[in-house]
Amino acid sequence: MIKRSVMNPDGEKRLVGVVDFATYLGVGRNTALKLGGEIGCKVKIGKRVLYDLKKADQYFDSLTGVK
Repeated sequence: MIKRSVMNPDGEKRLVGVVDFATYLGVGRNTALKLGGEIGCKVKIGKRVLYDLKKADQYFDSLTGVK
């Protein structure tokens, strides 16, 4: 299987799997699954479930008031 990595212009991934999402947030896998669903950053593409880091950042920015 060929590993492909598509980066956005900033050089970062936008959609990541649950393990990378949990690492990004600094929480465990189950907490990442729960949080991803609650904040609306879960994206299903076929059977694959990915998490949108941009939406997660926007959510946390709105909580903290950061622009």
